[in-house]
Amino acid sequence: MVFIYVTKVCFVDYFYYKLCCAIKHFYRLCPYIIFLLFVSEQVAFHAHLSLDIHGTTAGQTIVFDQVDTNLGGGYSGTTGVFTAPVAGTYVFSLTFFMYYPSSSYVSVGELYIMQNNVQSIRVWLELGNNIRGTASGTAVLSLNKGDHVYVQVGTARMYIGGDRVSFFSGFLLG
Repeated sequence: MVFIYVTKVCFVDYFYYKLCCAIKHFYRLCPYIIFLLFVSEQVAFHAHLSLDIHGTTAGQTIVFDQVDTNLGGGYSGTTGVFTAPVAGTYVFSLTFFMYYPSSSYVSVGELYIMQNNVQSIRVWLELGNNIRGTASGTAVLSLNKGDHVYVQVGTARMYIGGDRVSFFSGFLLG
């Protein structure tokens, strides 16, 4: 007696097999895909002044030349300008330390966070009887790709402290 065994491969079974293989392959690649989707969108920077600025001029852009963090490559430590690599809502923070070492400098100082040549916020400091002080400000800005954000001097003859006591930072909200 001879038995003949016939195997019928159904299209549905074949499709299911291929789908399972694809899903298995996807799960192996999943961490890399997530990395590419989310890490490429991370934008953050933090920069500080390396040296004191002895006497400012009104309208001068402050260049925070020591860049500690620059995810997304948007901040230039050469020009002091942040250029938004992607559109979105950003948070910017500015802190500056001001001296009043002599009467050749002013005892009241102000810096602006500028967005595309328009003042967003003003950070103001009056020293009064003190010879030094710190002021901070935060701005939440909606930026388009390519928009510029930077810090501009509002008061001439300011003496701004360097060595990590004056800094500018920003990041893209998730």
